[in-house]
Amino acid sequence: MSNFENLIILFIQLLIFTIFITSGGFYFRKLLINKNYKPHIEYDGLFGFILIGFVSLFLNFFVALDDVVNSVFFILILLLSINSGFFNQDKKIYLKKSILISFLALILIIFSTVNRPDAWLYHLPYSKILNEHEIIIGVSNIHSRFSHISIFQYISSFSNNFIFNENGLLIPISLVAIFSFFLMYYEFKNNFNIKNKLIYSYIIYLILIISLYAFNRYSEYGNDAQVHLYYFIFLVSLFKFLQNKNDHNFFKELSIISLFLFLIKPTFIFVSLISLFLFFFIKRKKRLIKSTAFVFYCMFLTAWLLKNFLTSGCIIYPLKISCFNDISWKTNSLDENILVNEAWSKGWPDLGNDKNIEKSDFVKNFIWLETWSQNHFLFILKKIFPVLMFLILNFLLFYFTKNLKKNNPDKNLINFFLFSIFFLVLWFIKFPVYRLGISQINLVMIFLFYFIFIKNIKLTKNNFIFKTLNSFLILTVFLILIKNTVRITENYNSSIIPEIHSSIDQNKDNIKVFDKNNEFIHYVTKNGEMCGYSKSPCNHFKKDLLLKKKFGYKIFVSNVD
Repeated sequence: MSNFENLIILFIQLLIFTIFITSGGFYFRKLLINKNYKPHIEYDGLFGFILIGFVSLFLNFFVALDDVVNSVFFILILLLSINSGFFNQDKKIYLKKSILISFLALILIIFSTVNRPDAWLYHLPYSKILNEHEIIIGVSNIHSRFSHISIFQYISSFSNNFIFNENGLLIPISLVAIFSFFLMYYEFKNNFNIKNKLIYSYIIYLILIISLYAFNRYSEYGNDAQVHLYYFIFLVSLFKFLQNKNDHNFFKELSIISLFLFLIKPTFIFVSLISLFLFFFIKRKKRLIKSTAFVFYCMFLTAWLLKNFLTSGCIIYPLKISCFNDISWKTNSLDENILVNEAWSKGWPDLGNDKNIEKSDFVKNFIWLETWSQNHFLFILKKIFPVLMFLILNFLLFYFTKNLKKNNPDKNLINFFLFSIFFLVLWFIKFPVYRLGISQINLVMIFLFYFIFIKNIKLTKNNFIFKTLNSFLILTVFLILIKNTVRITENYNSSIIPEIHSSIDQNKDNIKVFDKNNEFIHYVTKNGEMCGYSKSPCNHFKKDLLLKKKFGYKIFVSNVD
């Protein structure tokens, strides 16, 4: 089959998935947030992923997410969405947006690569486990990284069905980015000329430009881009809530997004503190607690925490206080795993061959700071320099057009700025790697500029400013498209879809590992090669484990004292 034919097939798959995920998101919002909700493609797409995350997580407690199961529930969700009135909208506008979203996602994904090494190391291997097995108790004993799973591994696994096949594993992440960009642009465009929404709208515009800069390469997404993008969407929802206080629908939306953030990255559990704080100021709390959204929230959270407990022995991995030491399937070497993750984040590999200090000492008392500042900090400066230049250019635009006038800062933004500083400090103290702190770093910079000049914006030339900002946005998108076009041209002879197998013959080369009772434990790759999407469960090195079974479920127990 030619490259052109493959491109057409992939585009059709993206378009079908776009229709499916937006219809599912519409059904989800109508069922849980607002029974009078009307279709809104940008929001529907992002909430569709939340619905699929919940469905796939729940199903995997009982069955493997194989082709049959995924296809049945794919059709069921689509039929329920259609029956709830999803297509009672302007079909031409919806189709045009769907085609554009699918096309942009296509540009992102073709002739690209998956996020390496994490995708081959544990993202794809875990997705394969989900496609071939119901929940495996103690699966983190096969590979400690299986304790760091995101809800997006479930979403990706669910998307592998008879329509998309293995392409379904790769499609969702690309669409998350495009839906996020569309939503932020929608909020900017529709609110910029509204006086009491101007500042919020402009901040969303800044976030949109920074997001386009930070997330224009599919190969860098992994599990990180999604959490930062949803954090930005959380901020959009927060702005809407602050303008419509005591509106339960906006609070439901905000709370569900904050939960989803935690399910993508556990460190974002702190974002839920914002929702919890706002809850105390809402009227008619009992009505909110009795809502279907609250029931869903509790069920989703409980299912995720139970999944964590069954797979790793920890309610929230790697929070030691939440781990149980008296269960047979607990993760082996928990302390060492935590230490290694923190040491690597703080620059341990940059010591080279001169590692004359123990990891446990390196991470303490900011001993790591000198090594980190001479290496990864320089990388961070390189990444944020264009953002600083962009913010300065914005200041000059408003200054020379005389659209600044002294105003008092918004108290709500002051509070969020303080939270952003706290969140950034937490990132810096524990895991100061740029990819884990993209949203925290950029939001702090944006809010610093808010206090310097954004709070003083008072438009006298609305149309001119809007057209200027919009033109810069169009230029940014144009440059990103050129950049991706160059990448596509340079890689045109390679695989159209990112490679999910670490080698062509890997499935043939994998070796079976058995425990002392001659029970099959897992596959191991030859030559220490990473597993990718090969036969499961898989690891790139042999583990000494025992297999037990209870009520038909597999339980992997470490055989190392």
